[in-house]
Amino acid sequence: MKTSKKLLWLSLLVAYCAAPAVSFAAKCSGTNINNLVSWEPTEISKGTTLAIMRITSVTVSDDPSAAYHLISGECIGQFLTSPDGKTLASGSCARRNKDGDVLNEEWVATDGIGNKGTWKLSGGTGKFANAKGTAQWEFSQLQGKMAAVRWVGNCQ
Repeated sequence: MKTSKKLLWLSLLVAYCAAPAVSFAAKCSGTNINNLVSWEPTEISKGTTLAIMRITSVTVSDDPSAAYHLISGECIGQFLTSPDGKTLASGSCARRNKDGDVLNEEWVATDGIGNKGTWKLSGGTGKFANAKGTAQWEFSQLQGKMAAVRWVGNCQ
């Protein structure tokens, strides 16, 4: 009986100590509303194009109490398209909240055309200094120069 109680208390202690580390990672999801500012393609050679993109962006979290809800800023990206039609795309974003704290993000397209990919949070300033997380995203063209990027992941 004593061994069972000790094992129970030890299990509870281990769970208690492990819980804070697990609780920092939280499911997060939302939509970035983007407006294209510039798209500058350059044909490097026949069939090979390098394009530089700049957008303004607002993050709308599915959780309105999230620290990153309604932060806004800019993103830049590069798109290298090869003669076989495949595209390598990556970039970064910096968005600021109403207090002036900045959240940094790095993104990569994973589908070969630039419509789906992953992003990771890479810190920032103020309350975002230690921000970490990853997500999957998918691009949807809206009217004109507007686009929505839906994302789901884990944020800290």
